[in-house]
Amino acid sequence: MRLKSPPPVKLFVAVMVTAPGYHAGAEEHLQQQIGPIERRSKLYDFSTYSHFYEREMGSPIWKYFLAFEKLSPPDFLVQLKLITESIEEKLACLSMGGRKRTVNLDPGYVTGWNLVLSTVKNYAHRLYLGDGVYGEVTLIFQRGAFQPLPWTYRDYSSRAVLLFFEEVRSDYLKQLALFTTSAQGHIRIP
Repeated sequence: MRLKSPPPVKLFVAVMVTAPGYHAGAEEHLQQQIGPIERRSKLYDFSTYSHFYEREMGSPIWKYFLAFEKLSPPDFLVQLKLITESIEEKLACLSMGGRKRTVNLDPGYVTGWNLVLSTVKNYAHRLYLGDGVYGEVTLIFQRGAFQPLPWTYRDYSSRAVLLFFEEVRSDYLKQLALFTTSAQGHIRIP
């Protein structure tokens, strides 16, 4: 039989907040569900890339990424998206217009070949994964670096974000230690 289980993946979560700092409450909830944080990116002003979330969350919006130590099966991404939706709801506050998110959490994973984001919004380049969650290949690893695709969000195309995820990929490859040839039934990472 040619069907094989895929290798595990390196999970990450993009964190967007309206205060210019890291969100300790969100990080605590995430670590309870996923495990220890291995790497944290620098904070950057997301409002320079998009104003999409400002109507709901306010302005400016700051963003950073968390990569987690533990490797997971790729299909855990669906459950992780549901977990992050639940955390957002727990951390939301009441405002005149109802509940307002104080944090936006977007999970994904990194492999040796690509970076995959989860979303609850369907589109032509997204695949349905289950439970209302879609997956999108946002970056591919080619010519020794992550490369954006036509639909890649602008901030994911920035040099700082690309370099961060190349470091996460390096962490992943060290953990995975899969450097044998595919001729013996193993996965070869480019």
